[in-house]
Amino acid sequence: MSAASLNPVSAADVEHFAGIGIAVERLDGRAEEPYNVDALKRYMGSVDVVLLPESTEQVSQILSYCHERRIGVVVQGGNTGTAGGALGRHDEVLLSLRRMNAVRDVDAVAGVLVADAGCVLEDLDAHVRQLGFIVPLDLGSRRQCMIGGNVSTSAGGLRYLRYGSMHGNVLGVEAVLPDGRVLDALSVLKKDASGYDIKQLFIGAEGTLGVVTAVSIALAPRPASSRVAVLGLGDFDKIHRAFVLARQHLGEIVSAFEFWERRCNELTVEFCGHPDLLARPHAFYVMVETRGSVARHDAEKMEAFIAALRDADLVDESRELSDPDGMDAAWLFRSDMARAHMLSGCMYVYDFSLPPRHQYALLDATKNRLRSMAMYGGPDDPVKDVTIFGHIGDDNIHLQVIARQYGGPVEAAVEPWIYTWVGSHGGSVAAEHGLGAHKGPFLKYAKSPAVIETMKSLKRLLDPRGIMGPGKHVAIA
Repeated sequence: MSAASLNPVSAADVEHFAGIGIAVERLDGRAEEPYNVDALKRYMGSVDVVLLPESTEQVSQILSYCHERRIGVVVQGGNTGTAGGALGRHDEVLLSLRRMNAVRDVDAVAGVLVADAGCVLEDLDAHVRQLGFIVPLDLGSRRQCMIGGNVSTSAGGLRYLRYGSMHGNVLGVEAVLPDGRVLDALSVLKKDASGYDIKQLFIGAEGTLGVVTAVSIALAPRPASSRVAVLGLGDFDKIHRAFVLARQHLGEIVSAFEFWERRCNELTVEFCGHPDLLARPHAFYVMVETRGSVARHDAEKMEAFIAALRDADLVDESRELSDPDGMDAAWLFRSDMARAHMLSGCMYVYDFSLPPRHQYALLDATKNRLRSMAMYGGPDDPVKDVTIFGHIGDDNIHLQVIARQYGGPVEAAVEPWIYTWVGSHGGSVAAEHGLGAHKGPFLKYAKSPAVIETMKSLKRLLDPRGIMGPGKHVAIA
C-alpha cells in the first residue's frame, strides 16, 4: 500500500488518542524542532500530530487504532539520523519515544541491560558505569540519540572495532507490530538456538516493521586502562599498513582506529575552535585508542606499536595521550568533525562501507567527476569541499560533499552516480545511518533483486496495510 492510499489524521483521531490518555502535541504547521527538522537541516517533515506514549501498552493502543483506520505512523527517537527516516511527510502521526525512558533491569552478574527504547545513550552509559560496565556503543550523538533508534538503525559507532555491531550485542527486543500486537522477544540469554532469531528483523528496520519499545543488551566491562595515540601520515596506503601493525601489536585491546584527511582537520579547527592535535599539518591523521585492564602492559604495547610504525617509516609525527583530559579532547575533536562540516556549508554526507582497496579511490572519483562538470575546484563553484573520514577496521567510510546550497545541480551530479560507483566496487550504500527516506531507490545498486524482494515480502507480511514509515526504507527500493 502506498502512502497516498492512507488516511489523513483527523480531529476525531486526535480526540481519540487524548481520550485514552495518550499525550498529544499539536505543531499547527510549524517546522518544529526536533520533530520536523533533521539533524543536518537537510530534510524537513510536515507532521502536525505528535503522540508521546509512556508505555508499551499505549504504543499498542496507538498502532492498533492506526492499523484499523489506515493512518500512517512514523517513529522517532532522538532524531539524530542523517537520512530523514524519523520525519513524517505524508500526514502521518509522529510517535515519539521520549517519555519511554526507564531502565528496567541491570544484571550485574550476566552483564545485561534491559531498557526502554527512549533511553538516551549517554544516560544509559552513565547508569551502568556505576556497576562497572559500559554500553558497547559510542556515537558522536550520544547526548541525544536513543537506544531504540540505535537498534532500529543498526548504529555502528566509534568503537565497533572492539565491541562489534548491534546485531551482535542486542540480546532481545520488545516490539509492537503494526496491528498492535506486542512481540515479546526480550530475551536476556546470550545463547539461544531455538528457531528463527526474530529480534534481528528489527535491528536496522528503522521502524518500518513495528515499534521497538525495549531492548536487552550485553554490556562490556568498564576498561581499567585507556590510551590514545594520534598519528600524522603522508599517504592513504600507510593507514592500512598501520592498521595491520595495530592488530599485530595491540591485539585485543585496540578499540578504535579512526582516520581523517587534512581538509577535515582544517575544518574542525576553523569551525569548532579546537586546537590541532599535532604540531604540524599532515596529509592524513589516524587516532588509535586502546582499552585494557593493566595500564603498564597497555602502555608497553602502545610503545611497541609506535616503534614498529617508525621502523616501517609509516608515520611522520605521533603523540601519545593517557591523561583523561587529553583523551577527551582528542575524542571531542574527532566527534565534532561532522559538526564542523555542517557549519562550513550545506553538507551531503554519504555513509558507505567499502573494501579497503577502494576506500580512498571513492574520494578521487568524486572529485574528478565534479571537476569534469565544472562544479568543484574554483573559488565560486557550487561545491566548496569534498572530504573523507571514517572507521578503519570496519570498512565504514564517510564522504562529505559540501555545497553552497542543497538541491539543484550538485545533488543531480552526485546522485545516483555515487551509489552506482559504490555498488560496482562491492560496497554498501548505507553502512550505519540507515536508508531512511532517501536511500531506498539506491539499494538496487548494492543488493540483488532476490534480496530486495525478500525484504519487501517481510514488509508486506508484517505491515500489510503499509502504515509504518510510509515512503521509507525498503518500501521505496
